[in-house]
Amino acid sequence: MPDQDLVSLVVDALGKRIDDPAAVRLAEALGKKPFKSATPTSDSSLENSKLGLAVGAKARFTHRDFFPPRKEGRTWVTRVSHAFVYPRCAGALPEGFDWQMDDAALGARFERRVDGALEIVRYVLPPPRAGLRATVSLNDAGRPKHLLLGVAEEEDYATIYPGEESGNHAEDAFFASWCALNGLLREDRLGAAQMEALRERRLGPQDFLVESLGGLFWEHDVRPAHAPFCHAYTGRLMEPEEASALFDAKAIFGEHNAWRKEGEAPTEATWANFDRIAPRYAERLAQFQRREIRSMVHHPQDGQAGGAG
Repeated sequence: MPDQDLVSLVVDALGKRIDDPAAVRLAEALGKKPFKSATPTSDSSLENSKLGLAVGAKARFTHRDFFPPRKEGRTWVTRVSHAFVYPRCAGALPEGFDWQMDDAALGARFERRVDGALEIVRYVLPPPRAGLRATVSLNDAGRPKHLLLGVAEEEDYATIYPGEESGNHAEDAFFASWCALNGLLREDRLGAAQMEALRERRLGPQDFLVESLGGLFWEHDVRPAHAPFCHAYTGRLMEPEEASALFDAKAIFGEHNAWRKEGEAPTEATWANFDRIAPRYAERLAQFQRREIRSMVHHPQDGQAGGAG
């Protein structure tokens, strides 16, 4: 059916399990068999270049409703995660967007971002429904190359999976605690009693990460203005790279726990060790705000503050 609204099928299927009728209908519309199950380290995809559509599915999301990855029997629960929509694809486009728009026309209507080490220009479009995101990238001619529709996931600063040894995350616990104590977390993220226990050090850094944050320190835990700093610092995406969390932990403690050799004594998540590294966190944030160091993947436009509070 050449005039079938494939974009609407994509929107309906995103976030759904691959055995959901919406995902099955999408696969059929692409002329394909149903999606195969993914694993936490291997994704699944379907593509029909003639129809201008490529769709992905995966088992591992940085989305709190879908965390942690889980198995049913011998297979991992797999959901439709994203789709690349190309100009030849039939279907309703996001409001205000069409394929003939150039950089100037897109910039007059949508938020313009410069992302990644290659400084790719992207435009943020209105999400087609709650829980999704939509972005447009440009081709070499300055016209839309593709529309990316996907589940709205968070950047991952630190994650402790169920059953994982939390002691390996002492450095993550220090940074999460420092962010909480220095106003980087969203105002409504913690209750007054939790903050008081942390300030008075009745709650240790590791217990804060595990108990108060549920083992997840992700993008939506912090104020939006500080998300680029936290993402670059924790993800080794700072320029220079040596201004990242891994290298600071090595400089202060000799090594990051995640990289210690078997039998080597780990850094303990004590307040004494927190006090050793906390000044380095403050220094890095100040450097980031002064643009002495910068994110490799987030490039603020003129007039935007680099992680200002």
